[in-house]
Amino acid sequence: MVTLTINGQQVTASPDKTILQVCKDLKLDTIPTLCYDEKLHPFGSCFLCVVELEGQSRLFPACSTKVGEGMKIHTRSEKVKRARKTCLELLLSDHYADCFGPCRLNCPADVDIQGYMSLIQLGKYKEAIALIKEKNPLPSVCGRVCTRKCEVNCRRSMIDEPVGIDFLKRYAADQDMIGEMWKPEVKSANGKRVAIIGGGPAGLTCAYYLVVEGYEPTIYEALPAMGGMLRYGIPEYRLPKEVLDKEVKWITDLGVDVHTNRTLGKDFSIDDLFNEGFNAVFVGLGAQVGKPMQVEI
Repeated sequence: MVTLTINGQQVTASPDKTILQVCKDLKLDTIPTLCYDEKLHPFGSCFLCVVELEGQSRLFPACSTKVGEGMKIHTRSEKVKRARKTCLELLLSDHYADCFGPCRLNCPADVDIQGYMSLIQLGKYKEAIALIKEKNPLPSVCGRVCTRKCEVNCRRSMIDEPVGIDFLKRYAADQDMIGEMWKPEVKSANGKRVAIIGGGPAGLTCAYYLVVEGYEPTIYEALPAMGGMLRYGIPEYRLPKEVLDKEVKWITDLGVDVHTNRTLGKDFSIDDLFNEGFNAVFVGLGAQVGKPMQVEI
Protein backbone atom coordinates (compact mmCIF):
# COMPACT_ATOMS: atom_id res chain seq x y z
CA MET A 1 0.00 0.00 0.00
CA VAL A 2 1.10 3.60 -0.61
CA THR A 3 0.25 6.79 1.27
CA LEU A 4 -0.78 9.86 -0.67
CA THR A 5 -2.80 13.05 -0.30
CA ILE A 6 -5.87 13.87 -2.37
CA ASN A 7 -7.43 17.31 -1.96
CA GLY A 8 -5.67 17.72 1.40
CA GLN A 9 -6.86 14.36 2.76
CA GLN A 10 -4.26 11.67 3.48
CA VAL A 11 -5.25 8.20 2.28
CA THR A 12 -3.72 4.79 1.64
CA ALA A 13 -4.32 2.81 -1.52
CA SER A 14 -2.96 -0.04 -3.62
CA PRO A 15 -0.30 1.03 -6.16
CA ASP A 16 -2.20 -1.00 -8.76
CA LYS A 17 -5.10 1.48 -8.59
CA THR A 18 -5.44 4.59 -10.72
CA ILE A 19 -6.21 8.03 -9.30
CA LEU A 20 -9.72 7.77 -10.75
CA GLN A 21 -10.34 4.40 -9.08
CA VAL A 22 -9.04 5.59 -5.70
CA CYS A 23 -11.20 8.72 -5.76
CA LYS A 24 -14.22 6.63 -6.69
CA ASP A 25 -13.58 3.83 -4.17
CA LEU A 26 -12.96 6.23 -1.28
CA LYS A 27 -15.70 8.66 -2.42
CA LEU A 28 -13.23 11.56 -2.45
CA ASP A 29 -14.50 13.17 -5.66
CA THR A 30 -16.59 12.47 -8.75
CA ILE A 31 -14.06 13.08 -11.50
CA PRO A 32 -15.71 13.65 -14.91
CA THR A 33 -14.90 11.16 -17.66
CA LEU A 34 -15.90 10.63 -21.26
CA CYS A 35 -13.65 8.00 -22.86
CA TYR A 36 -13.27 5.87 -19.73
CA ASP A 37 -14.98 2.48 -19.55
CA GLU A 38 -14.36 -0.05 -16.78
CA LYS A 39 -14.49 -2.91 -19.31
CA LEU A 40 -11.65 -1.51 -21.44
CA HIS A 41 -8.00 -0.68 -20.90
CA PRO A 42 -7.69 3.07 -20.09
CA PHE A 43 -6.96 5.15 -23.18
CA GLY A 44 -6.88 8.67 -21.72
CA SER A 45 -7.87 10.51 -24.88
CA CYS A 46 -10.58 12.96 -23.80
CA PHE A 47 -8.57 14.54 -20.93
CA LEU A 48 -11.72 15.51 -19.04
CA CYS A 49 -10.43 13.54 -16.04
CA VAL A 50 -7.10 15.40 -15.69
CA VAL A 51 -5.78 16.16 -12.22
CA GLU A 52 -2.88 18.20 -10.85
CA LEU A 53 0.13 16.64 -9.13
CA GLU A 54 2.18 18.95 -6.92
CA GLY A 55 5.69 19.40 -8.28
CA GLN A 56 4.65 18.60 -11.87
CA SER A 57 4.12 21.25 -14.53
CA ARG A 58 1.70 19.23 -16.65
CA LEU A 59 -1.65 17.64 -15.80
CA PHE A 60 -2.26 13.89 -15.72
CA PRO A 61 -5.30 11.84 -16.82
CA ALA A 62 -6.74 10.26 -13.68
CA CYS A 63 -8.07 7.24 -15.58
CA SER A 64 -4.62 5.98 -16.61
CA THR A 65 -2.27 7.36 -13.92
CA LYS A 66 -1.44 4.96 -11.09
CA VAL A 67 -1.14 6.30 -7.54
CA GLY A 68 2.32 6.50 -5.95
CA GLU A 69 3.94 7.03 -2.59
CA GLY A 70 3.85 10.65 -1.42
CA MET A 71 1.72 11.96 -4.26
CA LYS A 72 -0.16 15.19 -3.57
CA ILE A 73 -3.11 15.38 -5.90
CA HIS A 74 -5.62 18.15 -6.59
CA THR A 75 -8.76 17.23 -8.53
CA ARG A 76 -10.53 20.60 -8.47
CA SER A 77 -7.81 23.27 -8.69
CA GLU A 78 -8.31 26.27 -10.95
CA LYS A 79 -5.71 24.90 -13.36
CA VAL A 80 -7.62 21.62 -13.58
CA LYS A 81 -10.96 23.36 -14.11
CA ARG A 82 -9.56 25.51 -16.92
CA ALA A 83 -8.04 22.48 -18.64
CA ARG A 84 -11.27 20.47 -18.44
CA LYS A 85 -13.27 23.40 -19.77
CA THR A 86 -10.89 23.81 -22.70
CA CYS A 87 -11.02 20.10 -23.53
CA LEU A 88 -14.82 20.10 -23.42
CA GLU A 89 -15.02 23.19 -25.65
CA LEU A 90 -12.73 21.53 -28.19
CA LEU A 91 -14.80 18.36 -28.16
CA LEU A 92 -18.00 20.31 -28.77
CA SER A 93 -16.60 22.76 -31.32
CA ASP A 94 -17.10 22.55 -35.08
CA HIS A 95 -14.39 20.47 -36.69
CA TYR A 96 -13.58 18.56 -39.86
CA ALA A 97 -12.21 15.35 -38.35
CA ASP A 98 -14.00 12.03 -38.11
CA CYS A 99 -16.10 11.43 -35.03
CA PHE A 100 -15.90 7.74 -35.98
CA GLY A 101 -13.18 5.78 -37.71
CA PRO A 102 -13.40 5.36 -41.51
CA CYS A 103 -14.20 1.67 -41.00
CA ARG A 104 -17.46 2.49 -39.20
CA LEU A 105 -18.26 5.43 -41.46
CA ASN A 106 -18.16 3.08 -44.46
CA CYS A 107 -20.08 0.23 -42.84
CA PRO A 108 -23.58 0.09 -44.43
CA ALA A 109 -24.97 -1.12 -41.08
CA ASP A 110 -23.11 1.51 -38.98
CA VAL A 111 -21.69 -1.20 -36.69
CA ASP A 112 -19.37 0.01 -33.91
CA ILE A 113 -16.31 -1.70 -35.39
CA GLN A 114 -13.72 -0.13 -33.09
CA GLY A 115 -15.81 -1.12 -30.10
CA TYR A 116 -16.30 -4.78 -30.93
CA MET A 117 -12.68 -5.23 -32.04
CA SER A 118 -11.55 -3.88 -28.65
CA LEU A 119 -13.86 -6.37 -26.91
CA ILE A 120 -12.54 -9.24 -29.04
CA GLN A 121 -8.98 -8.23 -28.14
CA LEU A 122 -9.97 -8.55 -24.47
CA GLY A 123 -11.51 -11.97 -25.09
CA LYS A 124 -15.03 -10.67 -24.42
CA TYR A 125 -16.74 -12.45 -27.31
CA LYS A 126 -20.29 -12.39 -25.93
CA GLU A 127 -20.00 -8.64 -25.31
CA ALA A 128 -18.61 -8.15 -28.84
CA ILE A 129 -21.56 -10.03 -30.34
CA ALA A 130 -23.99 -8.00 -28.23
CA LEU A 131 -22.44 -4.79 -29.58
CA ILE A 132 -22.53 -6.02 -33.20
CA LYS A 133 -26.16 -7.09 -32.89
CA GLU A 134 -27.18 -3.61 -31.84
CA LYS A 135 -27.01 -2.87 -35.59
CA ASN A 136 -26.64 -6.26 -37.32
CA PRO A 137 -28.35 -9.43 -36.03
CA LEU A 138 -26.60 -11.70 -38.58
CA PRO A 139 -22.86 -11.55 -37.75
CA SER A 140 -22.18 -15.20 -38.62
CA VAL A 141 -23.54 -14.55 -42.12
CA CYS A 142 -21.81 -11.21 -42.62
CA GLY A 143 -18.57 -12.64 -41.25
CA ARG A 144 -18.54 -14.93 -44.28
CA VAL A 145 -20.10 -13.01 -47.17
CA CYS A 146 -19.68 -9.29 -46.37
CA THR A 147 -18.09 -7.14 -49.10
CA ARG A 148 -15.90 -5.48 -46.41
CA LYS A 149 -16.26 -1.80 -47.19
CA CYS A 150 -14.83 -1.24 -43.71
CA GLU A 151 -11.53 -2.89 -44.64
CA VAL A 152 -11.25 -0.95 -47.91
CA ASN A 153 -11.14 2.26 -45.86
CA CYS A 154 -9.11 0.96 -42.90
CA ARG A 155 -6.36 3.43 -41.91
CA ARG A 156 -4.01 0.54 -41.20
CA SER A 157 -3.63 0.12 -44.99
CA MET A 158 -1.54 3.32 -44.94
CA ILE A 159 1.08 1.34 -43.00
CA ASP A 160 0.88 -2.22 -44.33
CA GLU A 161 -2.55 -3.81 -44.83
CA PRO A 162 -6.09 -3.44 -43.48
CA VAL A 163 -7.16 -5.07 -40.23
CA GLY A 164 -9.06 -8.33 -40.86
CA ILE A 165 -12.29 -6.83 -39.54
CA ASP A 166 -14.59 -9.36 -41.19
CA PHE A 167 -12.52 -12.32 -40.00
CA LEU A 168 -12.65 -10.95 -36.45
CA LYS A 169 -16.43 -10.64 -36.68
CA ARG A 170 -16.67 -14.21 -37.96
CA TYR A 171 -14.38 -15.45 -35.18
CA ALA A 172 -16.44 -13.77 -32.46
CA ALA A 173 -19.65 -15.15 -33.97
CA ASP A 174 -18.18 -18.67 -34.15
CA GLN A 175 -17.11 -18.44 -30.51
CA ASP A 176 -20.63 -17.34 -29.58
CA MET A 177 -22.09 -20.39 -31.33
CA ILE A 178 -20.12 -22.69 -29.02
CA GLY A 179 -22.60 -23.56 -26.31
CA GLU A 180 -25.47 -21.21 -25.49
CA MET A 181 -25.58 -18.16 -27.76
CA TRP A 182 -25.90 -14.65 -26.38
CA LYS A 183 -29.50 -13.49 -26.10
CA PRO A 184 -30.81 -9.93 -25.83
CA GLU A 185 -33.15 -8.73 -23.14
CA VAL A 186 -36.64 -8.92 -24.68
CA LYS A 187 -39.21 -6.38 -23.50
CA SER A 188 -42.63 -7.46 -22.29
CA ALA A 189 -45.23 -8.07 -25.01
CA ASN A 190 -47.03 -4.86 -25.96
CA GLY A 191 -49.90 -6.59 -27.77
CA LYS A 192 -48.97 -5.21 -31.20
CA ARG A 193 -48.74 -7.71 -34.08
CA VAL A 194 -46.67 -7.16 -37.22
CA ALA A 195 -46.76 -9.30 -40.37
CA ILE A 196 -43.48 -9.63 -42.25
CA ILE A 197 -43.61 -10.75 -45.87
CA GLY A 198 -40.32 -12.39 -46.78
CA GLY A 199 -37.98 -14.45 -44.62
CA GLY A 200 -34.73 -13.18 -46.08
CA PRO A 201 -32.16 -10.94 -44.35
CA ALA A 202 -34.49 -7.92 -44.38
CA GLY A 203 -37.42 -9.83 -42.91
CA LEU A 204 -35.25 -11.57 -40.30
CA THR A 205 -33.67 -8.28 -39.26
CA CYS A 206 -37.08 -6.62 -38.99
CA ALA A 207 -38.41 -9.52 -36.92
CA TYR A 208 -35.41 -9.43 -34.57
CA TYR A 209 -35.67 -5.75 -33.68
CA LEU A 210 -39.45 -5.93 -33.36
CA VAL A 211 -39.47 -8.90 -31.00
CA VAL A 212 -36.77 -7.31 -28.83
CA GLU A 213 -39.02 -4.25 -28.44
CA GLY A 214 -42.00 -6.37 -27.36
CA TYR A 215 -43.88 -6.71 -30.66
CA GLU A 216 -45.27 -10.02 -31.98
CA PRO A 217 -43.82 -10.53 -35.50
CA THR A 218 -45.02 -13.23 -37.89
CA ILE A 219 -42.98 -14.05 -41.00
CA TYR A 220 -44.60 -15.33 -44.22
CA GLU A 221 -42.05 -16.93 -46.54
CA ALA A 222 -42.90 -18.16 -50.05
CA LEU A 223 -40.11 -20.76 -50.17
CA PRO A 224 -39.78 -23.95 -48.10
CA ALA A 225 -37.09 -22.58 -45.76
CA MET A 226 -36.06 -19.25 -44.26
CA GLY A 227 -33.08 -17.20 -45.39
CA GLY A 228 -34.00 -15.83 -48.81
CA MET A 229 -30.95 -15.20 -50.97
CA LEU A 230 -28.71 -16.16 -48.08
CA ARG A 231 -29.98 -19.73 -48.56
CA TYR A 232 -30.84 -19.86 -52.24
CA GLY A 233 -28.32 -17.43 -53.72
CA ILE A 234 -25.06 -18.03 -51.84
CA PRO A 235 -23.22 -21.34 -52.37
CA GLU A 236 -22.61 -23.74 -49.49
CA TYR A 237 -18.82 -23.30 -49.52
CA ARG A 238 -19.23 -19.60 -48.72
CA LEU A 239 -22.15 -19.83 -46.32
CA PRO A 240 -22.75 -23.29 -44.82
CA LYS A 241 -26.44 -24.02 -44.36
CA GLU A 242 -25.73 -25.25 -40.82
CA VAL A 243 -24.42 -21.80 -39.84
CA LEU A 244 -27.36 -20.04 -41.49
CA ASP A 245 -29.89 -22.38 -39.85
CA LYS A 246 -28.42 -21.73 -36.41
CA GLU A 247 -28.51 -17.96 -36.84
CA VAL A 248 -32.08 -18.03 -38.20
CA LYS A 249 -33.21 -20.29 -35.35
CA TRP A 250 -31.58 -17.94 -32.82
CA ILE A 251 -33.84 -15.13 -34.09
CA THR A 252 -37.06 -17.12 -34.40
CA ASP A 253 -36.60 -18.70 -30.94
CA LEU A 254 -36.90 -15.22 -29.41
CA GLY A 255 -40.63 -15.32 -30.21
CA VAL A 256 -41.05 -15.02 -33.99
CA ASP A 257 -43.87 -17.01 -35.60
CA VAL A 258 -42.93 -18.45 -39.02
CA HIS A 259 -45.09 -19.67 -41.94
CA THR A 260 -43.23 -21.08 -44.97
CA ASN A 261 -44.67 -21.91 -48.41
CA ARG A 262 -47.00 -18.91 -48.11
CA THR A 263 -46.89 -16.56 -51.10
CA LEU A 264 -48.23 -13.00 -51.23
CA GLY A 265 -50.90 -12.66 -53.95
CA LYS A 266 -51.48 -16.40 -54.08
CA ASP A 267 -52.12 -17.62 -50.56
CA PHE A 268 -53.01 -14.29 -48.96
CA SER A 269 -53.17 -10.54 -49.58
CA ILE A 270 -52.11 -7.58 -47.50
CA ASP A 271 -55.78 -6.85 -46.81
CA ASP A 272 -56.13 -10.40 -45.46
CA LEU A 273 -53.32 -9.71 -42.98
CA PHE A 274 -54.97 -6.56 -41.66
CA ASN A 275 -58.28 -8.40 -41.44
CA GLU A 276 -56.53 -11.04 -39.30
CA GLY A 277 -55.66 -8.35 -36.79
CA PHE A 278 -52.11 -7.33 -37.69
CA ASN A 279 -51.32 -3.72 -36.80
CA ALA A 280 -48.67 -3.28 -39.50
CA VAL A 281 -47.14 -5.11 -42.46
CA PHE A 282 -43.48 -5.08 -43.51
CA VAL A 283 -42.79 -6.11 -47.10
CA GLY A 284 -39.31 -7.50 -47.77
CA LEU A 285 -39.76 -9.56 -50.93
CA GLY A 286 -36.13 -9.34 -52.06
CA ALA A 287 -34.86 -9.16 -55.64
CA GLN A 288 -34.35 -12.72 -56.74
CA VAL A 289 -34.80 -12.33 -60.50
CA GLY A 290 -31.45 -13.08 -62.12
CA LYS A 291 -29.83 -10.72 -64.61
CA PRO A 292 -29.28 -12.08 -68.15
CA MET A 293 -25.62 -12.64 -69.07
CA GLN A 294 -26.17 -11.04 -72.49
CA VAL A 295 -24.24 -13.83 -74.17
CA GLU A 296 -25.45 -15.16 -77.51
CA ILE A 297 -26.38 -18.83 -77.45
